[in-house]
Amino acid sequence: MGDATKAGALPPFMAGETLMRRLVSNYHIWLWLLFVVALLLRAWDLGSQPPLDDEVLAAFSADNYVNHGILGQVMWYHPPLRNWVLYITSALFGGYSVWGLRFGNVFLGSLSIPLLGYCAHALFGRLRVSLLAAFFLALDPLHIALSREAFQESMTPCFILGGVLAAIYALKGRGWWWHYGAGLLFGLASASKWHGLFPWSLAAATYLVSPLWVVAAERRESFPARALTAVAAYGALPVTVYIAVWFPWILHGHSLADFLDFQRFLVIRQYHHVATEDVMKHVPGRAYQWFIRPVPWNDFVFFQGKAYLNIAMGNFLVWCLTLPSLYIMCRDWLRKREFGAGFAVALFLVSYLPLVLTTRGVWVFSAPAVIPFAFMISAYAIDTLMERGVIAIRMVGWYLAAVVVVTSLMYPMSTFHALDFGYAKWIAEFYNPHPQGGSGEVVR
Repeated sequence: MGDATKAGALPPFMAGETLMRRLVSNYHIWLWLLFVVALLLRAWDLGSQPPLDDEVLAAFSADNYVNHGILGQVMWYHPPLRNWVLYITSALFGGYSVWGLRFGNVFLGSLSIPLLGYCAHALFGRLRVSLLAAFFLALDPLHIALSREAFQESMTPCFILGGVLAAIYALKGRGWWWHYGAGLLFGLASASKWHGLFPWSLAAATYLVSPLWVVAAERRESFPARALTAVAAYGALPVTVYIAVWFPWILHGHSLADFLDFQRFLVIRQYHHVATEDVMKHVPGRAYQWFIRPVPWNDFVFFQGKAYLNIAMGNFLVWCLTLPSLYIMCRDWLRKREFGAGFAVALFLVSYLPLVLTTRGVWVFSAPAVIPFAFMISAYAIDTLMERGVIAIRMVGWYLAAVVVVTSLMYPMSTFHALDFGYAKWIAEFYNPHPQGGSGEVVR
């Protein structure tokens, strides 16, 4: 035997096997590979996707807002971070082209995938939970569809997940500065859409009561010290970020009092929001339905002599696992009282229940702020059942293959090609926007 072997070094083939095992178990590599997959799915053939009327108006809104402080012309009742993102990406790509309008959402939507995986790993420290949650979000047809449009639905959860990840790192004692990172990202999330308020509030409350259920270095802080940090990191900083996004409007002749009055008006406006009659009639608008049956959102465009129909809905093979998985996780938390399970359940509930309990319509395009936490819970349940021997790895493999097949079939429907494939004809007919029987009524 050689001197290296005598000294205890591994033979070359064993060293190679060890290196391969380390690579396979390195969740960073897998999460960023999923990011690449997600990016390809969200960017593929993007130039052939026709512009929506609201996307065209969003371009005008971005330019008018940043340069002149004027709100409009579309979705002015949401916070204006979208205008900033569109303005910046248009500058990067030389105007409001396909990429100038949509790159921000494509990139931020794709970035949500590794962020979700890191959140799951930070909470549970389990490779399969991290990868499964990220896999589900990467292949979700609804998330893909909304990431390919110039709106705030996919950028909001990216900032939410970034804030949640920073808050988890802070709660687990990785450094006090993570609290301020969380506050910054929660401010951006809420400046995109108010869905960010719910996990923001949970993170702040969790930090204040952290000695009760978080095992971390932060436990040694006194309550006054925690309260002071909470006020600065989860109060002053995100509020400042939120107000800063409104600066073009404020500097256009409005006082801080005007700003506060306008925010109160927006709360009332959001509470009483009503969609168009055809949407109210033909598209399910209650959030409690999302994880019980397939719920779609659709857009119809007639562009350059061709009709395009987009039918965006989640992969129900994944979505239907949410409520049973929630039961499994809640039962585990009641028995073990582990922080990870409790915090994941709380994230899902604080994000989902306000949408379920509201009396006005809430359409499924709002679901991206909720489904990352639903997928995290489902991934935890699958991994837990595998560890207990209830389900075999072969069954999970077949299930994941079925998820891929269903997403493949739904992908054309999520990219404005629903009218180009025969198997989607009956779904397309259900959302047929053309007049029926000459009555002039538009069915959507």
